[in-house]
Amino acid sequence: MRKLFVPAVLFAFFLVQFQTLNAQDYFQQEVNYKIDVRLDDSLHLLNAFEEIEYVNNSPDQLSFLYFHIWPNAYENNETALAEQKFEFGRKIKLFRIEGQRGYIDSLDFKANGETVKWEYDPVHIDICKIFLNKPLAPGGSIMISTPFRVKIPKGNISRLGHIDQAYAMTQWYPKPAVYDKYGWHQMPYLNMGEFYSEFGSFDVSISLPKNYVVGATGNLQNEDELNWLNEKAKETAAIRDFDLEDADFPESDKEFKTLRYTESNIHDFAWFADKRFHVLKEEVELPHSGRRVTTWAMFPNKNADLWKNANEYINDALYYYSLWYGDYPYDNCTAIHAPLSAGGGMEYPTITVIGNNKTAMGLEMVIMHEVGHNWFYGMIGTDEREHPWLDEGINSFSDRRYMMTKYPDNHLYKMAFVNGSLAKLLGIETLQYNYYPYFMYLANARHNLDQPLNLATGQYSNFNYGAMVYSKSSVTFAYMHKYLGDEKFNEIMQDYFEQWKFKHPYPDDLQKIFESHLDEDLSWFFDDLLKTTKKLDYKISKYKDGQILIKNRREISSPVLLSGLSNDSVLFTTAYPGFTGKKWLPVKDVESVDAFRLDQGLDSPELYTGNNWIRTKGMFKKTRPFDLNLIGLLEDPYHTNINLLPAFGYNYYDKFMIGGLLYNSLLPLPALEYQLMPMYSFGTKSLAG
Repeated sequence: MRKLFVPAVLFAFFLVQFQTLNAQDYFQQEVNYKIDVRLDDSLHLLNAFEEIEYVNNSPDQLSFLYFHIWPNAYENNETALAEQKFEFGRKIKLFRIEGQRGYIDSLDFKANGETVKWEYDPVHIDICKIFLNKPLAPGGSIMISTPFRVKIPKGNISRLGHIDQAYAMTQWYPKPAVYDKYGWHQMPYLNMGEFYSEFGSFDVSISLPKNYVVGATGNLQNEDELNWLNEKAKETAAIRDFDLEDADFPESDKEFKTLRYTESNIHDFAWFADKRFHVLKEEVELPHSGRRVTTWAMFPNKNADLWKNANEYINDALYYYSLWYGDYPYDNCTAIHAPLSAGGGMEYPTITVIGNNKTAMGLEMVIMHEVGHNWFYGMIGTDEREHPWLDEGINSFSDRRYMMTKYPDNHLYKMAFVNGSLAKLLGIETLQYNYYPYFMYLANARHNLDQPLNLATGQYSNFNYGAMVYSKSSVTFAYMHKYLGDEKFNEIMQDYFEQWKFKHPYPDDLQKIFESHLDEDLSWFFDDLLKTTKKLDYKISKYKDGQILIKNRREISSPVLLSGLSNDSVLFTTAYPGFTGKKWLPVKDVESVDAFRLDQGLDSPELYTGNNWIRTKGMFKKTRPFDLNLIGLLEDPYHTNINLLPAFGYNYYDKFMIGGLLYNSLLPLPALEYQLMPMYSFGTKSLAG
């Protein structure tokens, strides 16, 4: 024992030393802001002054700092934002129209009170470089200050802007780029790709006419304003029938007010102002700590009939994300209905802005998705420009999980349709929310137009940014979740959250967390599914004597998810280790089972589901139940589609013809596509077609 004890101690010592050295490789800069800003709503201008404490926690001496001055993205048609707009089909005029343009000027950077040299980036005018008079040593800090003025662009361009006197103030102030062990991460503003910023604290004072309602990041410090908002919340709660027509903007009050907001451990600050906002206020109790968070909803008349339930959606998002990943650490969370021209919603720390919606389910999905970004991008501050799946992907999986947990019998059509009549006509009334990301992935994957998940944002096509980053990631993480089960998956993700909240992890950091909890090869997930376009397609070949023969028809040896069914109800789901080729798998409780199915819950990116089914008895055991629809667009993963369209024709020989077009599905591309069009000819009095 004594001989073994000494090497064991030495091994433990060197292991701790290695882990300590590895941990020391990570550092993170700190940026603390104090901003005073005044809104001129007659000219749509911001006049502001900013002081920043920049703390150098790196081991490097810094002689310059990169700053983002992103309002300049709206300056002209040569910016990266304009080029991206043109690439995705925006009309060429764009910023040639004076009312559309925005910019930031009046900059006069100083470091510790002394004027410094600075210059615009030679390519991107929304990036600048500040040269320090004296290098900033490791562990040192410096005060950077500047006045600035922002010409607010039209709100139909992107996320910063105004529609008349409704204001969305996002990415509106100068802020340092991230500096980490890989160097500087300066980047131009884009619609697709979003942001990456340093954590720190914000102390922001906003001056504007007194009758504006303001929603902002952090905690409002003005007691009189809080009392006023509380009164407005009572007034809004008493409204039974909202006027859904947007009201005219009232004249701005001549008297100004100054509102102060503060928050720590955040990396961005956004605010929204509108004189027409209704206000709703509630609280939610967090599942682990029992702490209560105040939730706010602010919205104009438009969509007010949907927004009357917005606090429920905010509350439930905060509850479920806290339950699964770790409690929300802030005191307030706000959702705003305001001008937005870059997707359905956009997240900022403790506040989110939402665009127009047609249905309650659509609004709930967007609100909870954007609130969820407080975890994935907000607290776990990954670089979405370089690794978008780490934030949009995991968050899209989480909103899928939310919808399937809160509404286990949900119907996907409610995202777009108020009632089910049209959905029934189209044959989609039974599809659930989990079908949406699955379908979006298959739409390009079956054409081999898909792309790997580990690409930078700019490498994706416009369609694939949604179909891969959001949808394939969602299904891929659902696969891991189904394989591991709630308890183990939550344990891993909570560990990830605890280790990396208020930090900047990279993909390898997430992988290390998973591998530290699981003593198995995860290359099928982190290599094959995330880094390649390899496809997944298991097939049920035979059932015999309590065993099922499964064939792997593709390249990925990932877990097999096999469910036993009775009258279409799932009795059990068993996960088997992945394999190549063919393999007989033992199954249980066969006397209760009338059918087996692979991936019953669409929890994996299976390329084809038509070969995932077998009955235990009867003829044609591998034929799925038939489903006849008058008009069918989408493939039903649980049925054999037969769709019918009325058909008419005419030619010289047959004259007028009438009949029907029989087909299986249009989207996504089926493995075997057929179309039959029997018709009756009035010319020949016989069948044609």
